[in-house]
Amino acid sequence: MPATSNVLQYFTKDGTKISVRPSGTEPKIKFYIEVRGDMKTRADYDAADAAANKKIEAARASLGV
Repeated sequence: MPATSNVLQYFTKDGTKISVRPSGTEPKIKFYIEVRGDMKTRADYDAADAAANKKIEAARASLGV
C-alpha cells in the first residue's frame, strides 16, 4: 500500500468504520460502511444483521447518501 492515499476513514466507538474515496474511473465518491457484531447462533446472526442494517441506514442518512 502506498504511504499516502486519497481515502478517508472514520471509526466510531462501537467499531463501525466508514471509508470514503473517489472513484478511479468515474466522477463520483464511493462510501464503504462496515459494522461489527458478535454472534454465536443463527438467532444472534439474524439480530446482528438487523442491527447492522439499522446502523448502515443511520450512517447513510447522516451522510446524505
